[in-house]
Amino acid sequence: MIVGWIDLMGYAASGLTLATFAQKTMMPMRIMAIGANICFIGYGAMGLFIPVLALHVVLLPVNLVRLRALVRQSRRNEISPDGEGTDRRMDAGISSGLI
Repeated sequence: MIVGWIDLMGYAASGLTLATFAQKTMMPMRIMAIGANICFIGYGAMGLFIPVLALHVVLLPVNLVRLRALVRQSRRNEISPDGEGTDRRMDAGISSGLI
């Protein structure tokens, strides 16, 4: 069985998606999800899988914005180590901030 570039991109995207679900905290989860989005965009574009391409073109900016919010929250917590006035749920990975 010969595996082509499209298949390899699909397997990479699937592996990154699996790794996303294996993360315990939000920051590594978002980073893995961004990698999966990029691979799925390549997979969708190379294989002309328009629904896959469209979904991940929409999800990529969502994950980038959420990662940026996590990084900002992390920086605020470094400045204020006592945590006053910050949402500690983001650090613990309890919530994605969607609810």
